[in-house]
Amino acid sequence: MSNKWFLGLFLPASYRFSLILVGSLFLGACSTAELAIDLTQKYQRENKETPVVVPSVVAAPHYKVGNPYKIGGVWYYPERDLTYDETGIASWYGDEFAGKLTANGEIFDPSLISAAHKTLPMPSIVRVTNLDIGKSIVVRINDRGPYVSGRIIDMSRAGARLLGFKEQGIARVRVQVLTELSLQHEKFAKAGEFPLLGAEKLESPPTNAVKKPVVSLTARTTRATAVKPQAGESAVDLLASVRSGEVLVTNPQTTDLWVQIGAFHSEINALNVLNTVQDIAVGEVSQAQTGGQNFFRSRLGPLSDVAEADRVLNAIYQRGFNGAKIVVE
Repeated sequence: MSNKWFLGLFLPASYRFSLILVGSLFLGACSTAELAIDLTQKYQRENKETPVVVPSVVAAPHYKVGNPYKIGGVWYYPERDLTYDETGIASWYGDEFAGKLTANGEIFDPSLISAAHKTLPMPSIVRVTNLDIGKSIVVRINDRGPYVSGRIIDMSRAGARLLGFKEQGIARVRVQVLTELSLQHEKFAKAGEFPLLGAEKLESPPTNAVKKPVVSLTARTTRATAVKPQAGESAVDLLASVRSGEVLVTNPQTTDLWVQIGAFHSEINALNVLNTVQDIAVGEVSQAQTGGQNFFRSRLGPLSDVAEADRVLNAIYQRGFNGAKIVVE
């Protein structure tokens, strides 16, 4: 694996593999390949995306959680977390990884909507909300990263564009696992089935049903609300309903940036930790509840902007608090 470089403000990051999604849809006398290419080119013209890169590697998609791993001196612990709900900073990655394998064996295409996460299973389905402008999309996790300090998710170029932060390079976001959709994709992947990649062995929709065309090369899981399967609804129907390219727009939220050093059961422990770092920035101990348990959070802030949060986070890392993170509230 090679070093990854982020665009614009981003520093060299981690190892990454990447993807192009290949799908199928049969219509009339058109071949699957011809139709897929036509639909993809139409999507790219409409959205001003660059052409799909022809891959030089062979995709071998598979379900993956993975073992603990170490990047840049930091340990990461992948886990199956169906209640994941975090705020932080999103970044994006693009053409420099086009045509390369993702961490779960797919092929990366930056003009398609996908995302990378450090620990969630692949595939997982998450809702990503740009808190500054109120835009949300639903996206499928199929890669690992980002490994720049303080970033919680790496969107593809197309995902960043839809969320409205392609030009800025970063955004304050909330990332939430969509449990039912994630479980559906986990089930398919464990059986070797990847419907959004055109590798499905699922039943076809009834011939008399009226369906929206499915753009098989885009895997655009961009509906911003969880979709629950209805009685009698096939897996193909369910999957098609979440790749319609919709973006949900809600009210923007005023947020503050904090660097959270840790969360403790004891308020005294939280205060002791805070006292060791208050020469870096002002801070506080605040109470929160997670999983029915009370915790006391040691954190510094609120901070003026992402650059300041990055500076504080790196200073905290140098004190040995490698579990610190940027939080948006």
